[in-house]
Amino acid sequence: MANSELIATLVQVATLYYEDGKSQQEIADQMGVSRSLVALYLKRAREQNIVRIQIDNPQDQCEDVALALQDRSGLRSVRVIPKPSSEELVLRSLGGAAARFLESRVHDGDLVGLGWGRTIMETVNLLAPVRPYAIEVVPLMGESSFTGSYTQMNQIVLQMARAFSGQPYFLLAPLMVGSPTLRAELLADETARPVAERWQRLNVACIGIGALGAAHGQVVYLGEKNVRQYLAAGAVGDIVARHFASNGQPIYMPQDDCILGIQLEQLRTVQTVVAVAGGVEKTQAVVGALRTRLITDLIVDQDLAQAVLAALL
Repeated sequence: MANSELIATLVQVATLYYEDGKSQQEIADQMGVSRSLVALYLKRAREQNIVRIQIDNPQDQCEDVALALQDRSGLRSVRVIPKPSSEELVLRSLGGAAARFLESRVHDGDLVGLGWGRTIMETVNLLAPVRPYAIEVVPLMGESSFTGSYTQMNQIVLQMARAFSGQPYFLLAPLMVGSPTLRAELLADETARPVAERWQRLNVACIGIGALGAAHGQVVYLGEKNVRQYLAAGAVGDIVARHFASNGQPIYMPQDDCILGIQLEQLRTVQTVVAVAGGVEKTQAVVGALRTRLITDLIVDQDLAQAVLAALL
């Protein structure tokens, strides 16, 4: 076979195999040759650089994006996960990454606070520490009844405490009450005081980042009416039911004084505040959250990380 004819054959076989997705046996049958000859053709196509195989590891791309976002935001660490094919798998991947983070950062004697969110729920479900830890776990906010069912904030706390063999503390009160006076009375009462006092000395907080506006699967735990008011005031997102603008400045509304939850300035004193978020629709919320300078560590999916990085540039 002449050299030009051989090259044409190698290109034909390589095209059928790599681009058309045909098996070696299908190519052999089509060309009237043996399967072993097709395998030899494919080998020679690689040797002559007719075919170049490049392996792109998505994890490498994620690490590059994570380092760029860490450098741009000034965070202590950023973990970016390759985006799986479904929302359910995104939540599970984010939750798994957050669980491994907590297992590596929590130490005996730590006081851990938990925010609420679907990803936080997935995180506690996937915790598997290698040994018991003498920790305390508290909720960072009360239970919401605006969702049509309770948010199970205390259940999340209980699950994490059991995973680490630690001590849970429960906030047996709603997220929002009728007046600032009632809020103050509840926080001073034995019902909530053990939790509220611990907000002052947290070591670790694990939180979600909420986006305002219609997002698929979003749980509106402050109620549609309140969300509309925060949106009108310029809010783009919230952390533990405390809202902020795109520049990171807090958005204050009168109903904030009725919320049973940690204050942003209390959260600022926590040594490790890891935030977990997924979905590109949360881009502006995550950008605003980073600009609050409350977060120390971030776990996001690849699409969201790239969108946030582009918004920060």
